[in-house]
Amino acid sequence: ELVETLVQRPDQPSIGIVTFNYFQKELIRDLMDQRLEELNKDGDEALLGLLTAAIQRQEDEEYMGIFVKNIENVQGDERDIIIFSVGYAHNDKGKLVSNFGLLSQKGGENRLNVAITRARKKVYVACSFDPEALAVENAKNPGPVLFKRYLQYSKAVSEGKMAHAAHILA
Repeated sequence: ELVETLVQRPDQPSIGIVTFNYFQKELIRDLMDQRLEELNKDGDEALLGLLTAAIQRQEDEEYMGIFVKNIENVQGDERDIIIFSVGYAHNDKGKLVSNFGLLSQKGGENRLNVAITRARKKVYVACSFDPEALAVENAKNPGPVLFKRYLQYSKAVSEGKMAHAAHILA
């Protein structure tokens, strides 16, 4: 829905979606393909045309279309708008299951930095949980801790709590 809203803007920003794992990346790609098929079947030529143009976008012979990449392979790609997709769920015992992969390893904070700096104009964070639910106190490396702070900051900014956002950065 967010991608559809963005492609309909008059300024037509370039868009990238960054996920935390391969499976989420593939799911988003599949959902986008499914949506294109639905629009084609339903005859919504206007939205289909906008989405197709956004996906196939070229600027100065360089591909600038919508990308969907996981955090490990987004380096070097920039777009006007980045959607940071963070999807984790609670297990049967109510614990938030979060495997941060390379982000949890030594130097993982560098991958986080790369991911969150890919936007030229704006970042949207689509997150399936409240940042306070992340238990990162026992993390061996700073990546997960910084990730939680980034999510806390993003939430504070989106809620207009600028004093709290500034406190998180301090």
